[in-house]
Formats: sequence, structure tokens, C-alpha cells
Amino acid sequence: MSTLKSKILLLKELLALKEIVDKGSIQIAAGENGIKNSNLSQLVKDLEDRFNTKLINRKFDGSQPTNSTQLIYNDICEIESLLNKILETFVDMDALSGSMSVWTEEGLFGSYILKDLSEFYAKYPKIRLELLMRKEPDISNMDILIVKPKLPPNIHGTVLFKFKTHLKFYTSKKYLAKHGAPKNINDLLENHNLCMVIRYMNLPEVQSIIKRAKHLNTTSDSLALIYRLVSDGDGITVFPSWFEESGKNLVCLNNLDFEYEMETQCMCRTEIAELPKVRAFVNFFIDFCTGHDVPIDIYY
Repeated sequence: MSTLKSKILLLKELLALKEIVDKGSIQIAAGENGIKNSNLSQLVKDLEDRFNTKLINRKFDGSQPTNSTQLIYNDICEIESLLNKILETFVDMDALSGSMSVWTEEGLFGSYILKDLSEFYAKYPKIRLELLMRKEPDISNMDILIVKPKLPPNIHGTVLFKFKTHLKFYTSKKYLAKHGAPKNINDLLENHNLCMVIRYMNLPEVQSIIKRAKHLNTTSDSLALIYRLVSDGDGITVFPSWFEESGKNLVCLNNLDFEYEMETQCMCRTEIAELPKVRAFVNFFIDFCTGHDVPIDIYY
């Protein structure tokens, strides 16, 4: 049976392995964690000796996990997640207080996150969120930004995570009952009514399709307005795929050969990245994305 000391060493070795896999390089992982390259490399070497198998392929351009590492990687992630939850449990509750300003584009919180914020407030009753939707955010005046990767030159901060949203064509059962479903993209653009959110129209692949539309009935900068029109049976639109879950009246037109992947990132002012209240919000967001099958890359 393994001794306590042996288990503690195993934990260090497993977490070291995960850091190298996540960063893709021993040098980068060591630098970001304030550890000497040789010490981090030795931890993985000790783990390889313990399991009698190779776990990392060391190459000139980085480090790649072997098949053996891939078999245990998810288990290591669960161990790290449990450690984080334990740490959160014993954080001074006074540190989990105060207000945070969060900027996001219109619609994201209102239709996607807001309905689950009650869980956040229940867990962290002393944290107040100020949700902002200004068109030109200034990171110096806000704590957290949820924005597209292409930022204005005056915006700087620490990227906490990135997540991806798939855009597809949606309509309602009411519209389909009256007009039928479009057979293909050409049929859609020739014979069906479109109600479009302006910011989605400006995306390259969406724009190339919309330019050919014969019946672009309504455009708006309000996602909520377009959602209401489409739900009421007034047309077809492009929406994020997560709307299918929150909007019971929506029907995804899967037969149309169209899907656009849109990336969004969450960032904060670098000097507050380690504050417990920031960590609490980020963990809430990550848990939400994970629970709703939204692809997410964590840098935090």
C-alpha cells in the first residue's frame, strides 16, 4: 500500500505532467509556475519511472503527450478540479465580497448566462455584479470583459479563457407550419423571410450569404428583438446554437449547409486576475460552459 509521502509525491508529479501537456512545453510550463525547467522535467521523469512507461515525447519544438498520458489526463483534470473546490471552500469569505463590473455584448448574459446567475449569487451572496453593455469598453474602468479576440489597441489584460459558439439558421414551429422549411440555402434566400441581428450579418461567412437574400425583412442591433420576431413566426435568422436549449420555440434548420464558428474570450485587468472574487466568477462561467457542452479553452 502506498504511503502518505508517496501519494503526496504522486500528486505533485501528476499536476506537473498536466501543466506540461496544457502548455505544450516544459520550458513554458516551468516559467509560468516559477519552477526550474530541470525540476519540472525531473517530476515527470520520476512519474515515468513510477509507472514504467513514457509519458512525454520531448521534441525541439515542445513536448507531446504519449498515449499513456492521454489515458490518465482526464483523471488528472478531475483531481485538479477537486483541489480547486477544496481551496475555494476555505477562502476567507471577506475576500469573496465586493462588486465586479462585467462587460459583455448585448444578449449573451440576457439569454445565456443570466438565467443561471441565481446559482452564483446563492453561492457568493457578498459579490455584486454590475453587468455592462457599452459599445466601447475601457478595460481600465472594468474588471472583466467578454469580447471577441480582435480587441481595440487600447484594451489590455489577462486572458482567462476562450470559448466557441456555433451559429446556425433557426426558425419557429409557427413559421414552418405556415411557410414550410427551406430545401437548401438557395431556397432560403430566394423564398423565405429573414430577420437578422446586425452584428451577425457582419461576420464574413454570414455576410456573403445575406447579400443574396431577397426577403431581408428586419434587421436590428437587438438580439432580444430578433428572438421575439422569430419566435412569433415572422421569419428565419442566424442564432448561436445555445439558443436551441433556451428557446423552446426554436427549430434548427440542420438541412441547410451552413455553420459559422465564433470565438469569444474572457479577460480581466492583470492586477486583479488572482483575486478570489474573479476566480469565483470565472469558475462559474467555466462550469456553465462545460455543463452546456460549449467548447472552452482555459488559460486561467
